[in-house]
Amino acid sequence: MAVRGQDEFLNLPFQEKLEFLYGLPARQKRDLILAAPEAQRLVQSFSPETLFYTVKEIGSADASDLLSLALPEQVKSLFDLDCWDKDRPNLKRMREWIEALAEGGRRCLAEGLMELDLELVSILLRDYIKVHLLDDPASSPDAPSNRYVQFDEHYLIEFTRQDQLSQHISDFIEEVFERDYKYFAGLMDECYWGVKAELEEQAYQFRSARLNDRGFPDYYEAQDVFAYINPRSFLEILKQYEPPSRAELLDPAELVPPSSAPTVAGGDHSLFNTALTAGFAADGKRQLRSEMAMVSNQVLVARSIDFGNLDAVRVAVEMTHDYLNLGLEYLAAGDLEAAIEHLRDTHLKLLFRLGVSLTIDLRKRAEATMRMLGVGNLRSEVSYLDSPYREALAGFLEPQPRFYSALDSGGAVEMRCFRAIRDIHLGYAILDQIDAIAELFRKLLGIDIASPRFRSAVAAREIHLSQIFATAMVRNFIDHRLDAEPLEESRLTSIRAAVVTQNGTPAHLSEEFHRSVETALKERLDNEALRRTSDFVNSCLNQFEDEFGGLSVNYPLDPRFLLSVLIKRA
Repeated sequence: MAVRGQDEFLNLPFQEKLEFLYGLPARQKRDLILAAPEAQRLVQSFSPETLFYTVKEIGSADASDLLSLALPEQVKSLFDLDCWDKDRPNLKRMREWIEALAEGGRRCLAEGLMELDLELVSILLRDYIKVHLLDDPASSPDAPSNRYVQFDEHYLIEFTRQDQLSQHISDFIEEVFERDYKYFAGLMDECYWGVKAELEEQAYQFRSARLNDRGFPDYYEAQDVFAYINPRSFLEILKQYEPPSRAELLDPAELVPPSSAPTVAGGDHSLFNTALTAGFAADGKRQLRSEMAMVSNQVLVARSIDFGNLDAVRVAVEMTHDYLNLGLEYLAAGDLEAAIEHLRDTHLKLLFRLGVSLTIDLRKRAEATMRMLGVGNLRSEVSYLDSPYREALAGFLEPQPRFYSALDSGGAVEMRCFRAIRDIHLGYAILDQIDAIAELFRKLLGIDIASPRFRSAVAAREIHLSQIFATAMVRNFIDHRLDAEPLEESRLTSIRAAVVTQNGTPAHLSEEFHRSVETALKERLDNEALRRTSDFVNSCLNQFEDEFGGLSVNYPLDPRFLLSVLIKRA
């Protein structure tokens, strides 16, 4: 950050400093905090999630200065979020956090670990020590004396593992003995008497309860965030709910909401963000961000996403924003004032479910198209469809429908979430075109593309519909018969001369050929079918024109590289 920006930050009142930090990159956020005289207060005002994602983005090894300022309760939440693989503790990540805490000194380490559940700490310690009871004859030590440490007359501690964490473990044990003997004795007893499976189960139950209080429900409860809700009945369904009261989402002890997970890419100009910025004061924005974070948390749990995997978390946060925006655009029909009102009066979880449901309706429509194509609910690409129809249909059929971004002008060729209602409209338009293509082939060429015979024939030869259509149009033009018999390799040069202009490179399809195509279509299709198939027809002709007109007439056509028509090899 420029010096001017840092000076601006340092001169802000405390609450405005917190607002200033929202959404900043983690390292920039850390540098500003550490430059502020109230650095400790700033860190301790963070929600655990805010601190967690900030530290994870920086890297725990480089964030020890922030951790040294954190409250023990915040440290406990860091372990809750990052140190579990489903219902089993992740000791590797625990060791990483312990190393970072130890950078702040043994006091910082002890305060952080002593806040954790005793069961979890004992699970970690059992990897490093074995506890012997001095008054138990069955617990007699038999290892070299240099591996033992004794702090009192009851427990003898044998160090069974030596690595870079061993000294930190030793410092921690010594510190807790000096600080709180009751805690020390309880920890030693757990290490001696505890059964690992029981310790893990107890620690997991404690952790689950805490996460549930923070908006992370259990896996099965979390699934209802993706439950279908009829979009056409949404306003009636909404009447069954009390308008949201979000004041309780602002905990005075946590002035920055738990929505500082990796920021939403490309969402700045969405209707959701615009309505949030234009329609709500500072408190309202924080309340909605907090509620959005609660929905994001539920998505993370429902999709079994590792909270420590920042890339996966970022995708989930973006998904939450996209579905919220989708639902809001549907309700508001693009009107900003209406969007602000709906955002004020609608629970965000319901809005998220509405966005999800709009994509589910599209999937049902895609399944109907698959049945029309004779392939039932098979969730795979239909090989004879051309791009982007093939990829788009496959994306719509996924359990969580996806949008093929090549459908959007200038979009990258990738699958992504539906982001706006325009994506939904494009989806329905593509499905309508696929349905119309089936009608085109039936009425124009007498071909039923849904028949098993057709599907098996084209699949074996990797033939696409565009090739069949273009071949039929060429055959109709040069031989005056409307069928898709492959073109003879020996006639390619004369075909090029007949169908494209000869006045430059690239050459274009001749007016006579275009009129031939239009006549054939108008004789067999009504105006509505012509409209619905126009995009497909134009794409076929464009591909044909690119191949046959792209080279100078002085260059021969190589049938090996012609993909727009079917060719009968000599």
